[in-house]
Amino acid sequence: MKENQRRKQILKEMAGINSMEKGSLTEEYRDAYKDGKKVRLGPYHKYQRWESGRNVSRRLSANRAAELKEAVEGYHKFDKLAREYADITISMTRQTSGADHSKKKPRS
Repeated sequence: MKENQRRKQILKEMAGINSMEKGSLTEEYRDAYKDGKKVRLGPYHKYQRWESGRNVSRRLSANRAAELKEAVEGYHKFDKLAREYADITISMTRQTSGADHSKKKPRS
């Protein structure tokens, strides 16, 4: 029962995720001119997420961005693990029920 062991491992990994936040975090840079030379300013950190059907965006300090980056990565890891858990469970269900949902039933 390798699949059962993997399911238990997934649940253990999920339990180890201590912070989660939906959305994405990006770094932005700006070009400016100082003494006639082009310089790059930044990074400026921007956090975006969907809230009540709208895209909400806000700028963050470098310290807050580092904290939030861990939380966003935690959510993405949790989501990936949840999809893997579901795929394994579906596979196990199909194996035990003998159901093959991909084929049509033969005509009588």
